[in-house]
Amino acid sequence: MSKPSRAQRLDEAATALFGASALLDQVRLMIWDRENLTVTQLRLLGHLLQQEGLSNAELAERLYVTRPSVSALLERLERGGFIRREVSSSDRRGINIWLEPRGRAAVESLRQELREYTSGLMDDMSDAEIDAFISVVGRFVASGRSRRSRDLALEANQTV
Repeated sequence: MSKPSRAQRLDEAATALFGASALLDQVRLMIWDRENLTVTQLRLLGHLLQQEGLSNAELAERLYVTRPSVSALLERLERGGFIRREVSSSDRRGINIWLEPRGRAAVESLRQELREYTSGLMDDMSDAEIDAFISVVGRFVASGRSRRSRDLALEANQTV
């Protein structure tokens, strides 16, 4: 039997990733129903939990969406009492986004519930398998971020 081609292995990796992602849907959908938040809105709140005071442009870059898309997300989150927008103290034309207590509670709850849920999913894994998982997923995220940076640089060069 011949070794699978790189394309076949990449297809198997994508299928495995989709399966892993689907395992988290149960928790995400529960939070979505409880708080009436989409996955992208939850991701935006998560970025603000890591670093408050981000601008629209910074959030767009971190979420891999356009600035108008972020503006629409922010409008809904602000109406729901999850975030607030303030004029930047360093640039009066800029706006910085901050978590409100409701937004902080929603994202902290999601993270705690995901941690507990994923820990349970990994109960049958050995310490070595968990270490390998951490390494591979970390490398996957680093590769994705690198790809995103290259794509953004290409976009910037094309608009000049």
